[in-house]
Amino acid sequence: MKNIIIPEIYKPLFKPNFTPEQRAAIFTSEYKAELRRRLLRGEDVTAAEVGVKTFVIDGGRISGKTQNDELATVPDFFGERGDIWYCRSEENTIRRSIFQSTQSTLHSMGFTLSNRTDTDFKISTSPFEIKNNKTGNVCQFFAINKDINRTKSMTPPSGRLKKVILEEANEPDGEDYIIALRSTALRFMDEMGKIVYRYNPPPGLTHWANRYFPNEVRKGAAIRIHPIWTDIAELLDPVVIADILQMKRDDPVHYSYWYGGEIVSLEGLVIWSFDPKKHVIPLADIQRKIVRNINYQPSYMFYGVDSGLKQDATAISAWALFPDSRLIKLHTFKLDIASERRSRGMKGISHTDQVELMHQWYVDFRKEMESYGIIVPPPARERWCFDGAALTQDLMLEWEKATHFYTSAITDKDIERDIARLVNSYRSNMLFMLDLPCNQASIEEYLTFARDENNEIPEGQSDHTIDADKYATYEYYYNFL
Repeated sequence: MKNIIIPEIYKPLFKPNFTPEQRAAIFTSEYKAELRRRLLRGEDVTAAEVGVKTFVIDGGRISGKTQNDELATVPDFFGERGDIWYCRSEENTIRRSIFQSTQSTLHSMGFTLSNRTDTDFKISTSPFEIKNNKTGNVCQFFAINKDINRTKSMTPPSGRLKKVILEEANEPDGEDYIIALRSTALRFMDEMGKIVYRYNPPPGLTHWANRYFPNEVRKGAAIRIHPIWTDIAELLDPVVIADILQMKRDDPVHYSYWYGGEIVSLEGLVIWSFDPKKHVIPLADIQRKIVRNINYQPSYMFYGVDSGLKQDATAISAWALFPDSRLIKLHTFKLDIASERRSRGMKGISHTDQVELMHQWYVDFRKEMESYGIIVPPPARERWCFDGAALTQDLMLEWEKATHFYTSAITDKDIERDIARLVNSYRSNMLFMLDLPCNQASIEEYLTFARDENNEIPEGQSDHTIDADKYATYEYYYNFL
């Protein structure tokens, strides 16, 4: 098994709650019988009284939260019978995050995994589970948001829970979902169990997570672990450290939020990581790559669509996936319905009329790209991603009827999560825009879409192409990959 270095700050996660002597002295049969009587009388019993230890890990990015807590969880697959619950807010984020990272953690420790029983662990995807083939201990992966009773019927296969983990614990719609998960889990936990909430503190004091979790720590119901990148600096590549320190010098507020895990006000640009000098690329750069490699062409297209009818604009963002895994916005369509309505003397522009304009733009877009030497893939390798609101779904159905293209409605919207996806993608240099006049409207939105002094996003700002970008990238990250 690989030798693992555990940073000092994470060592409490690896320690048992009690020594065998403490466990025998405190959690006697009489003590547990009294807990049962209190529960049957309808009294509240805290996790601490049961003996369960609760940890709040609210550090910055690149601080090793996920990796070290998963390493601390591996022993729970062994020893006494008992299972693990590993949760996130939304179902569609599980596969590419906690399910994948747990497999990577087990691989890093030298274990074998497959969908069979002749390896150390068996992997299942319906439902998401990882099972130790020798002990039978199972890690179940599931989502907790939207329905407050969603976790009520969950039962660990062994009847006993060793650990409960909630990744990105700030993402559920409120603290009620945390309480519901915990109340269900405590039915199956004993004095050796642990509950761990991991998250990066969202900006703004008004966010529920920035009140709830610190309050749990203040009243002694949870132990806080606050890691930052310096806690694992010896494990980081020098290039990463240099990048972090540059942000600390150039942008201390976002450094505090991004890497310090601090609660800050992010008054200013919402998509603050977008830098036109870095992310708006000349057409000539793409053309040079094509000259050097004839196969440097889009392999897939993702079109995000945000629509209006009377006032709001309808916008289309055309994103191309290139062989180097970069997503490049090739073109933007923006129909200012209010201006168009005034110029035509109309009350609005029907979806049927919009579909005609959209299709003409689509035909012209493909021709324009071909004139530049960029070959847009055929419709079979394109996805049209519409806002899931009822109004936009009407437009989607009209578009689907007229074109027979692949369409999907993005109904699982979360403003802060979707903003974070764009911020992270620009920050990691995964998203770019082609420097063409049609994309100027989108660039202007990124450079003006801002929060106020209360960390709120005021109504009335132009963000139609940004919304279209959210839908396209949602389809790419959560469905396509």
